Amino acid sequence: MTLLALLTKRVPTPVTILAGPFRGARLILNPAHSKRKILGAYEHVLNPWLRATLKRVDVVWDVGANDGYFTYGCAAAILAQGRQPHVVAFEPGLDDDALLEQQLTAPARAWVKAYAGATFEFIPAYVGANTDTRAVALDVAAADRPALAGRPALVKVDVEGSEVDVLDGATQLLRAPTQWLVEVHGDHLLEPVVSRFQAAQRLVDIHRLKPHWLFGPEARAIPTCWVTTRVEL
Repeated sequence: MTLLALLTKRVPTPVTILAGPFRGARLILNPAHSKRKILGAYEHVLNPWLRATLKRVDVVWDVGANDGYFTYGCAAAILAQGRQPHVVAFEPGLDDDALLEQQLTAPARAWVKAYAGATFEFIPAYVGANTDTRAVALDVAAADRPALAGRPALVKVDVEGSEVDVLDGATQLLRAPTQWLVEVHGDHLLEPVVSRFQAAQRLVDIHRLKPHWLFGPEARAIPTCWVTTRVEL
């Protein structure tokens, strides 16, 4: 199949990410709606930070895993460096649409070996400030997995406006030497998000959307930016 034919398909299709920090990752996407992801241009302002951070971490907490682009992309990047990642992916819609977890089953069996050595956990729950019948706090999830304690970790948060709740349930992780990537949905949430990092005495950078040189600007319904903990690029 030619690249053009692939990128015009409008049904979930096994694909390989061709460029960017997740280059080589295999997962199931709708190619017509995922051109930027396949070509490594999705949220491209984060690419330098992701490349630098993924050299340093073994554990990934993916809060708001959606289609698995970050889940499997991080796993592939860490495996490519000869390390064995442990990825914990939270997505409340798993009970209704199990595509995220099905990436490692049919029809993707041909690439299961590509993720040999990686451990995945899929949690069908929201992440919030407290643990209850419908949500879990990150600090509680971390405490429930003592084998991960002390391993260098990355927390990615993409929760469509509930960023502050997630951070309020992760005060211990915020103070740990853990790297963070938080997508901020709306300028009104930027100060509350940054203030949580300041309280934990963490230095952060703010990344604003920029048009891609080839694809132009990404369409966003509300102003979006990203807050990342500081690393040496």
